[in-house]
Amino acid sequence: MRVPLVAALAALIAVPVQAGTFRVLLENSGVAGLSHNGRIATGVYATGLNGAQAWRWTPETGVQPVPGFLDAMGMSAWAQPMAGASLDADGYQVAAIAYSNASVVGPVVIGPYPGGSNVDGYLSSAFGVSDDGTAVGLAYDADGRALAFSWTAADGMSRLPVNRPGTASRANGISRDGRLVYGWNDLTDGFRSGVIWRDGVPTDLTDVLGGPIGEALAATRDGAVVVGGGYYTENGSEAWRWTAAAGAQPIGVLPNAMAHAAAASAPVARSPRTDLASPFAGPVLEGFLPPESFAFAVSDDGNVIVGASGVWPVRTASIWTPDTGLQPLADYVTARGVVLPENWTLAAATAVSADGRTIGGWGLDADGIMAAFLIDLRDDPPGDAIVEARGTIGHNDLASGPFAGIAAGTPVTLSFVLSHQGTEIAPGRATVYPIRLDTFELRAGSAVETLVASAEGPSVMLTNDYPRSDGIHLFATPTASGQSFEFELFNPGGDLFDSDDLNRIDRRFGPASFEKASWQITAGNTSLWVQLEEVGIHDAAAADTIFGNGFEP
Repeated sequence: MRVPLVAALAALIAVPVQAGTFRVLLENSGVAGLSHNGRIATGVYATGLNGAQAWRWTPETGVQPVPGFLDAMGMSAWAQPMAGASLDADGYQVAAIAYSNASVVGPVVIGPYPGGSNVDGYLSSAFGVSDDGTAVGLAYDADGRALAFSWTAADGMSRLPVNRPGTASRANGISRDGRLVYGWNDLTDGFRSGVIWRDGVPTDLTDVLGGPIGEALAATRDGAVVVGGGYYTENGSEAWRWTAAAGAQPIGVLPNAMAHAAAASAPVARSPRTDLASPFAGPVLEGFLPPESFAFAVSDDGNVIVGASGVWPVRTASIWTPDTGLQPLADYVTARGVVLPENWTLAAATAVSADGRTIGGWGLDADGIMAAFLIDLRDDPPGDAIVEARGTIGHNDLASGPFAGIAAGTPVTLSFVLSHQGTEIAPGRATVYPIRLDTFELRAGSAVETLVASAEGPSVMLTNDYPRSDGIHLFATPTASGQSFEFELFNPGGDLFDSDDLNRIDRRFGPASFEKASWQITAGNTSLWVQLEEVGIHDAAAADTIFGNGFEP
């Protein structure tokens, strides 16, 4: 007898709570970007070459260099792709993006701006990329002027319009939905002014008096909240948070930054290529510097902002929330149970997961050696997950079984629970999860089918970045009526998940996400196949259904 889904969830075995974690990923490096759930990180380490070698990290693989890829600046939500650069045939640095299969096929080269000239061996670089593969960044034109660009595989590279086309500009990144680009455009006196481009239209961001603010450094998934640095107040140069309703609001400077300030002064000019979040970045001009704070990354809801505060070269990693205000990141995470190594200094927080609970950056160990770090504040145990799908019958010539004679066009639903106690097939790339047999139901009209136990399952294999594709694979499995059931979905772009872990997927997908969607029952030479409309995977702990509750598409 099939157990009702909610009753089955109530009977799940509790797993002991896990504490938050602190990891050192790599020396002489920093984290430049995190995936949606914080399970993939990217960054660079200095090599002495033109550009810095890019790397990719997962908990299962550790840090792995990305061959031929330099200056990683960020990634899409699912780390497909990462944004950065590569070297062209002449040894010049040009914009590029890299997918998880870059070790096999190499990076995808974007190239220079048409007719552009190199400046110190540099032609262009990608600073950010959206979930649809739109890359943005900086390139030099024929006159050696830095310009903000946008690129797609279909249309190539184009210059983003600015209100001062005669001065330098740069796109620092793009919202994950691809609609908002953020960055800066120089004023005529050479100092930066924050800019956002909504659907390609530029808007200069200003302070409460109408004066320019520094540069926009990050945005939420939908671009509703933008954050950055360079909002000048009596406290110094403050990080800021912008919304269309409230405009830009300064969010503070840490007290230790005020104490270390030699004197307040005008902004300090920086190279157009300077990435303020980088551990290798510093001011180009010498002189007295004001206390500064920067907002380098923001959660999807806009309520967790991470960055740094201090007076160069001394920085302290910071975090802001509406409840806590701006405070040192070390204080925030230790208050939540994370144990930091003795004499370790968190210098800058430069990346954050969508939910604000995984934070990456760089710091200094007890010997003063710089290193990339990753902090995971989650204490939730691994748990089971609900899989639900719906569609309509596209063809049916079954002559037996519960679905014999059911007409094409009849709605079909599928639901079951996957146990979190999976078997890893390829570390971080493929795991097989058992189906809790008493929760399985396939329904068409009033007819219902279930599965039976077999030596191989029933089970579902989740694949991630294998070597690029993601997938949901329920291979041919016997049904209670003696037929064979298959539910296999293949996503070649690798943008379903950022891990093969079952937990925290919490997404639903339409047929456009899949190159192959095989949902069918077969019996000899006859079959029933279902046209997929939607499939979702959701953590079972919520004891809810997936459809209609607003989970991220």
